[in-house]
Amino acid sequence: MAASDDDAELEAAIAMSLAENDQATKTHDGTTGETSEESGPTISAPAQATRSMDLAGIDRAAMERERLARQAARKRERPITPPSPRKAPKLETTTVDLPSGARLNMFSTLVDQDQAGRKSSVAQAANAPLKVEPDMKADESKSQSMSAAGSQGGLVYPNGIVKKTWAFGHERTGDDIKLEEVLEPLSVRTAVLSAFQWDTDWVLSKLKVPKNGGDTKCVFVMQAKDEALKQEMLEQSEGMRPFLRLCFPPMDGQIHCMHSKLMLLFHKQKLRVAIPTANLLNFDWGETGVMENSVFIIDLPRLDERVKATRDGLTDFGREVMHFLEKQGMYQDVMDGVLKFDFFATRDMAFVHTIGGIVYGDEAKRTGLPGLGRAIRQLGLQAENLEIDFAASSIGSLNDDYLRALHAAAKGEDMLGRADAAASTAKATFFSKGSSKPAPEKIRDKIRIYFPTHETVTSSTAGSAGTICLSRKWWENMPFPRSVFRDYISTRSGLLSHNKILYARGKRKSTDGSKVEAVAWVYVGSANMSESAWGKLVHDKKVKAWKINCRNWECGVLLPVPKEKLGGVVKAEEKSVAVKKERLEGEDSETESEDETKHEDSETESENEAESQRSGTNGKKRPLIGMGVFHGLVTPPFETPGKDFGDREPWYFMESRDR
Repeated sequence: MAASDDDAELEAAIAMSLAENDQATKTHDGTTGETSEESGPTISAPAQATRSMDLAGIDRAAMERERLARQAARKRERPITPPSPRKAPKLETTTVDLPSGARLNMFSTLVDQDQAGRKSSVAQAANAPLKVEPDMKADESKSQSMSAAGSQGGLVYPNGIVKKTWAFGHERTGDDIKLEEVLEPLSVRTAVLSAFQWDTDWVLSKLKVPKNGGDTKCVFVMQAKDEALKQEMLEQSEGMRPFLRLCFPPMDGQIHCMHSKLMLLFHKQKLRVAIPTANLLNFDWGETGVMENSVFIIDLPRLDERVKATRDGLTDFGREVMHFLEKQGMYQDVMDGVLKFDFFATRDMAFVHTIGGIVYGDEAKRTGLPGLGRAIRQLGLQAENLEIDFAASSIGSLNDDYLRALHAAAKGEDMLGRADAAASTAKATFFSKGSSKPAPEKIRDKIRIYFPTHETVTSSTAGSAGTICLSRKWWENMPFPRSVFRDYISTRSGLLSHNKILYARGKRKSTDGSKVEAVAWVYVGSANMSESAWGKLVHDKKVKAWKINCRNWECGVLLPVPKEKLGGVVKAEEKSVAVKKERLEGEDSETESEDETKHEDSETESENEAESQRSGTNGKKRPLIGMGVFHGLVTPPFETPGKDFGDREPWYFMESRDR
């Protein structure tokens, strides 16, 4: 067969194949078998004759070429008509398909594996007793009765409240709360949840997502240190994408931990803002009866649809929430949704945060320790004399300088201005001969840190804990302020603590200088007692400006004790002092007075004398307001005053409990 004949035969075979495929397709689509200009070239009679002759002669080479030609034709034909766009699967409210369920298991396993890699094997072993679930049937009736009031999504806490997390086996007294009671699953439409550690299966079991017969949407704000992990988490959660989105705050550079725990719960009539100290784990929320936490909750009403809110029109609290969400990379529709609610009830409180990374200038003034000081000034809570009681579950490498920085921020000082002043003073006195530095403030007398001893942990219900963190290396370091530590003993017997609560009590002169006023406030949130949590100010020599280095993402709420309550407590304490004074009348108190004078701080003696004349305390130093001032606002969940450690050691989470 000549080459030209072969070419003609191949062309004919290709044409026939195209025609056959086109006719079959049209017939399948329900159209006629007639050809059109779009269906390709028609087959000529000679070509048909040639094809018949080849078949009669069983020309296998031609048959093979024809088969290959048809295959090539089909490949060329596919892109001619693009595939129809893929529609999003319709969400069913009563079922979930198996692939989504499988993906859920794979996603939760991936999250568990990543979290396991963050702690040593000793710490993981210490966590094992925390996860043991007791028989909870006996508590079901109480749970149902406690949650009934908040199941419809109304404004349950319009002015804000702080509650202890419920703990299995402990009596419910109305000041504790379960995760279900925070989430209100029957009415929540969208739940934005954040945590450092997760049990994703457990969390989703608490919500009416499609797999549980509802239509609640979720956004999980999670840690993914590298891009590979982020992409894998997105892939493994693909089957849940119709109801679950993931948000990954930046974790580049020095950022170590996405530790913030903000919740935004969108309901039909309200936005519930919740700020817990707890991770999203069953034992942190009391289901195993071994650990306690705290949570701030406020219900903000939905604005009228005709009202269009702006970020600038929000309270300071609202603006900082929006700033924090923006820095975390939150979805725009979520941020737009926040603006549909009224933040007026937050006007006398502050949202305090730490934004992970390096921040300069004005941005640095609103986060970490500078942000704490700024919030104090905005609320008018500055104090000249202040004491701090800080309950924390993780302790960093501390020294007196860092205690002073925390104390200065809590007094309301401008931390960048303070750093500038310190730098200027250091330069001015560097070459001065014989210059003497002012005596440092006795900072260890003004701060107490509540953290459990080894004995307290081992004798607790759990017996160990891998989420209560302090390193022996830090504790035994010479500058470490061991004397400020007090044993954290819960008021609920046997419970360990994952709380992060800072109580501040101070004094200041009134605006006109005629009297001394009491000041008190409390912080509840995710930030522990560490430089990683609150940041460190560093002067950048290249840009000649201060920057704050923050290794963690953190957030919390700052709540002032109302002035009315302060006034009432002060009067009650003064009355108590007067009663004691009357009892002592006629007694010889010369020796007692002499002993007390030895302990007076000479620098404030003259000031205290003038203050004492006003308060009628016969020259004795007027004490700060007592811890009782916090009762009803954030009642301390631990014993105060705490016992100092003496020769006891703290709980070291990286060492065996039987060391």
